[in-house]
Amino acid sequence: MGMMMKLERRLLLAGMSALTLNACVGPIRVGDGKKSPKGGIGGTGIVGTLTDFGSLIINGLRVELDDATAITNAFGNVTEDALKIGQALTIEARQERQVLRAKRVHITHPVIGRVSAVDSGERTGIVAGVPITLEDAALGVLNAGARVAVSGVWAGNRVIASRVDPLTSDGPTVIAGVIRSSNDIAGRVVSGLSRSETPAPGTFVTATGRDKPAGLEITDFSPGRFVGAAGPLQDLSVEGFLEPVPTAPFRAVSGLGHSFDQEARLGSFGDKRTLFTGSYVGSFRVSDGLILPENLSLRRQLLADVESGAHESAGLPAR
Repeated sequence: MGMMMKLERRLLLAGMSALTLNACVGPIRVGDGKKSPKGGIGGTGIVGTLTDFGSLIINGLRVELDDATAITNAFGNVTEDALKIGQALTIEARQERQVLRAKRVHITHPVIGRVSAVDSGERTGIVAGVPITLEDAALGVLNAGARVAVSGVWAGNRVIASRVDPLTSDGPTVIAGVIRSSNDIAGRVVSGLSRSETPAPGTFVTATGRDKPAGLEITDFSPGRFVGAAGPLQDLSVEGFLEPVPTAPFRAVSGLGHSFDQEARLGSFGDKRTLFTGSYVGSFRVSDGLILPENLSLRRQLLADVESGAHESAGLPAR
């Protein structure tokens, strides 16, 4: 069974579990069902929240690690011990003997910086100028004045946080999201980029710098989410929220940095957290979408059940 068949079958099984957990709908067909021509060995790009270990369970997929897997964050190489439930990860993997094996795992904190405001009743705050909303089951808390690393997904210019980790040492501010212009990353005002080095709007970037009252003064800047660690990108599995964009199909996954194929039909998803899967052909040729529970604990339960094959008895065919 190919990688795309596995991804699609997991979505079918996830749809049954989602209905059991009172999610809004089962899997929704998004694209035209056509398979893209594949040439050579390609990589699978996975963007989502780590929901369990054994090795890594993310987006309902089991991804194995080995001694050659590169594990990084915004500041460089880290060890496997740095991986935590609730973190947002960017994974580049390759299928080897029916197993997804990670070539690179990047801990993708949307924002790292100081907490400047907190509303504990509303479970919201501001970190490095970025609005943060904590999920009901988020791991960690926002404390005013603390320096924290926020894990989660972008929803427009806001981060929906699944995890907040306090940092004991001082350090630079980090914003990892989609660039809007030479002075705007995910709605955060930035300075220090020349127009000549600014990537096209919609590109994912990681900016490191000093937080100033007028915005983030960038000292280091890295464009792109995937680096080709597992070969040319061939398939995508992405968790996130949709936001409007000016070109067809007029929706994109917030903070992803890759556009949908123009034929994608996305009207069914609204503002719901969704797991999208499909092939990559210079644009994201999404084939399926599954609306996910917005509570981290419920997502962990749903995706763990799917990964373990708890619903295999349903006898659903692979498409």
